[in-house]
Parts: sequence; C-alpha cells; structure tokens
Amino acid sequence: MSAEMGSLAGLVHTPLFGILLTLASYQFALWVYGKSNSLPLFHPFLVASIPVIVVLPLVGVDYEEYREQTSLIAFLLGPATVALAWPLYRQLHTVRSVLTPIVIATLIGAAIAAGISVGLAWWLGAPQDVIASLAPKSITTPIAVEVVKSTGGSESLVAGAVAITGIVGALAAGPVFRLLKVNDDRIRGFALGLVAHAIGTARAFEFGEKAGAFSGLALGLCGLVTALALPWIWPWIAALLS
Repeated sequence: MSAEMGSLAGLVHTPLFGILLTLASYQFALWVYGKSNSLPLFHPFLVASIPVIVVLPLVGVDYEEYREQTSLIAFLLGPATVALAWPLYRQLHTVRSVLTPIVIATLIGAAIAAGISVGLAWWLGAPQDVIASLAPKSITTPIAVEVVKSTGGSESLVAGAVAITGIVGALAAGPVFRLLKVNDDRIRGFALGLVAHAIGTARAFEFGEKAGAFSGLALGLCGLVTALALPWIWPWIAALLS
C-alpha cells in the first residue's frame, strides 16, 4: 500500500499530472457550459480554472510547478493562435472590403486598451512594475509575456491580468452588444478579439465563423501593434509616471 501511495505521490509531480488535470478540468467545463445552454457566466475558461485551483493545494503542487508541468500546453498556444488564419482566409474577401476601418480601429483600440489600464493603475497608486504588467492585458498571453520582459513587468501578473480581461470581455460582450444593438458579426467579432484576445475569440466563434475570423484578425493585429509599440514608448511612459 505504501508503495502505491508513493507512486501516486510521485505521479503528482510529473508533467502527466498537470496535463491530465488541465484536460479533465476543461472537459468538465465544456460539459457544464453545454448544460447551461452556453450561459457566459459558465464560460469554459472560467469553470475549468476552479478544479485546478482546488486540486493543486490539496496535492501539494504550487503554481510554478504546475506551470512547468503544463509547458507543453502553453507552447501549443502559439500554433493554436496561428491556426486562426484559416477562418480568416475564408473571410478574406470581406476583410478586404473594410480594410481601412480595421486598421484605424486597431490603432485606436490598442492605444485605448493599454492607456486605460496604465492610467487607472497609476491613479490608484500602483507601483511601476505592476503598471508595466497591466499595460498589455488585452493581448494574448504568449505575446503579453514577451512584452513585459521589455517593460520590466511580472510574467505571472500579466498572465493573470490577461486571463481576467478575457473572462470579463467574454461575459460582458452579450449584454453590451444587445444594449448597443450590435448585430453585425464583423463588428462583434472584431470587438471581442481586440478587447478580450483568445478568450474573446472563442466567444466570437459562438456567433459564427465570420465573427470568429474577425476576432482572430483583431487578436493578431492588436498583439502585433502592442508588441511593436509598447516596448518602444515604455521608457517615455515610465518617465512620465515617475
């Protein structure tokens, strides 16, 4: 019996445990989401985190170890993001017809998304490293983590900020669209991708392929603009904050 317990304890500290826990939690979250008739409050990303949060302390695995265990899944975020190019290609004719508004909306949206987080964090008295971590909150995690390496922020903090931003965006999208009477899938998808990155894109695909394609486009463009511009202008921002 002690040998079996030892084997189980050893398994907990292997990548297999982290991957199985993540996949099982997500599968459970998909089941809950389906049973709730796709109610945004039960979005899979939100529900899947609950079993992970509960189980990890019980088995004695801290966040850093869990992060290392699931590094393969984190690596696959990049290819998964690139795969969004396929639905975008299928909607290429539609994208070309609104190319100028897309470029303008991306530049303004990326600036506002970063500016609001920086301004609010500064106003509330947050330290500069926290502000640096919150600035890229509206872009997808792999890009945001690389950006904070240039701005002096925390990788763990930005990962949490990105997740919270995506969840809030996915939850708020439906009520906001209904309130503003936004029915165009292009606008709904682009807004979700611009503000709520990958989680918003998953939500956009529930509206249809066109919404998902425009969301993937916004996700990529916003990430590109932020990754190029933020490290370059951050020294001036940091000087102003000081």
